[in-house]
Amino acid sequence: MSFSERIYYEVKQMSNRHLFNCISALFILLLSLILSSFWLANTETSKSLALSVQITLIISIFISISYIALTNQKKQSSNSQQQHRAQQILYNITTAVNTGRELKEILGLFCKNTYEELQALNVSVWLITENNWLEYITGSGIDPNIVSQQKRIKITRELASTLIENSIIHDNEHVTRLAEILQCDVSDDNRSYYLPLHHNNRTLGVVRIKSNQLPIINQNNLYELFSTLAEQLCNSIEKAKQDQESRRMIIMQERSLIANELHDSLAQTLASLRFQVRVLDETLQPTAEYQSIRGIEQVENSLDEAYSDLRELIAHCRTPIDKQGLIPAVEKIISRMRKDSGTHILLQKEWDDSDLPPNLEMHIFRIVQEAMNNIRKHSNAQNVRLMFRCDEHGHHHILIENDGRGFKIPKENDHPGKHVGLSIMSERANYLGGELRVESDPDEGTRIDLNFTYSSDTDHDPLQRLSEISS
Repeated sequence: MSFSERIYYEVKQMSNRHLFNCISALFILLLSLILSSFWLANTETSKSLALSVQITLIISIFISISYIALTNQKKQSSNSQQQHRAQQILYNITTAVNTGRELKEILGLFCKNTYEELQALNVSVWLITENNWLEYITGSGIDPNIVSQQKRIKITRELASTLIENSIIHDNEHVTRLAEILQCDVSDDNRSYYLPLHHNNRTLGVVRIKSNQLPIINQNNLYELFSTLAEQLCNSIEKAKQDQESRRMIIMQERSLIANELHDSLAQTLASLRFQVRVLDETLQPTAEYQSIRGIEQVENSLDEAYSDLRELIAHCRTPIDKQGLIPAVEKIISRMRKDSGTHILLQKEWDDSDLPPNLEMHIFRIVQEAMNNIRKHSNAQNVRLMFRCDEHGHHHILIENDGRGFKIPKENDHPGKHVGLSIMSERANYLGGELRVESDPDEGTRIDLNFTYSSDTDHDPLQRLSEISS
């Protein structure tokens, strides 16, 4: 039994003992009144004394009953006030949280309002991310020195069991260990309450509340408030995740719809034009002048290139990476390019230590896709090498090089329409927090280097990698 539970039961026992003592005293007074009544009925010499004793006993019984009634009424009133205060706190926090849209905003509002309503020393939210990490997300009243340190810990079997088996953790054998694990202030940690976030037999994380002076003294009301807060936060987290997934699916559906429309309309028109121009070319070949035939061939080549670009745009609109992961999606590009062009392509994979979230993998895939399209369309390369490397510290290195004809690197003051693909690739590299370096010269091939660092210690959003543990 925890310290707080012992205090609660001792207070309850004291309250029960107080009530028992009052009832015992009242019983004794009633018994004394009965005995004094017999005395008054049977005495002749001491009637005045017996009457005085009986009157005194009656007054004492009346005072005792009034005291018990007033004490009980006061206790009920206090309990009612605390229940009302708990309901008001719950209403204020949930109302504020419900105004948030994105998950990070929701968690920030929860911490801020819980911190203010409970007059806490600090409040923090830790959520479970991929590969069984418990990661700090946000908080209020947190020491900046704590936040600037490493903000995640590995979930051990003991920690998982602690989070799964408890609804509220307060001042038992797990609390000090939890404070040490979460790198919190372990001094005076009997003020800390840990609220594991449970939803449908899954544990999403834990909320830590370190109290200053609790606005609710009654342990039942306090625990009920904490449990309801945790439940409401779980519902908000799940709703935000579902909304985010719904938005992602809507975007994917819109992209697929655009791809389908392009395929069924413009792609068919271009294919028809290509066929008509080719028939026209074959018809005019025997009789037309050289310049006319040359012009038709240029139109035919332009249509072929436009059709090829359109097919690439359609493929771009269909998200190819989805759940299969980055490397399988890249292997699919390589397989298609080998089949279409016969180019020798070498893929080196040292990528096992990578734990990138899907949104970052998508940017890498688009960079690789653009580079491979440029190689196929412009380089006339015979050999291509791709290398994906990641070490245990989160340093990612991606290399794409070929022995093709190369090109002259554009200058900063060049026309913005030139090499748009390279500009987009650089923007994607900036989003990754890395650097894209392109080395090329005419007839010297091309080398593209992408370097960036990603781990839980970087500033990337951990909410992209949420997970849970099941009971």
